[in-house]
Amino acid sequence: MMGLKRKPPADNSRRVHSNGQTLCGVVTNKAGRTVQFESFAERSLLLRLDRSADVQDYLSQPDPIPYRDPSGKSHHYTPDFKVWHTDEHISLHEVALTLRSETPQLQQRHAAAAQFCHERGWQYHLHTETTLPQGSELANLLALWGYRPSRYADPVIRRAVFTALTTDEQRLYPLVMSLSAECEAAPVQVAVCFYHLLWHDQIGMDWQRLLFQDAVPKRIPDCG
Repeated sequence: MMGLKRKPPADNSRRVHSNGQTLCGVVTNKAGRTVQFESFAERSLLLRLDRSADVQDYLSQPDPIPYRDPSGKSHHYTPDFKVWHTDEHISLHEVALTLRSETPQLQQRHAAAAQFCHERGWQYHLHTETTLPQGSELANLLALWGYRPSRYADPVIRRAVFTALTTDEQRLYPLVMSLSAECEAAPVQVAVCFYHLLWHDQIGMDWQRLLFQDAVPKRIPDCG
């Protein structure tokens, strides 16, 4: 699945490898950058970063951070991701299982990264299985990720969606079918426009409810 045989993507300090037990691959992020991941947990974080309106761009395997352990021995630690935000601040991100993150070696790495970020006015974030997307939220992110591109936007359907969502709440499927008739568009054309609007937070839903089972789209105030 990796697709990168020799060199890592541009600006990545290393190419990721699977240990035979983890999911390893690449995606193209919202800025058009090729980004690596080496676990499903990392992939779930990338979904959240890609949907976040305050994230402008992100890079996998950024430059290593030098540090010394308590004995004075030199080491280098490479965070999983570097993120550029729309307000121009920068953050570094690491994904680790809770049990692993509590080992002395990793605690030294995290402390070094936090200090590195503090000195530059950046932020450092450690993500574990308790803070990453899970369950229905993760399933919804995976389902909607492919509908990010602007080709799924339709201004006529968008206006009809916003008008429909000012009335009583309706579940997704009946709403798609009624708007299909109203807009004289195929149901799939209406559905993909819905998915695009949901991904970009132009309409809302409870992300803890499965999209294709019981999601109820809703109008977001001041949007549209």
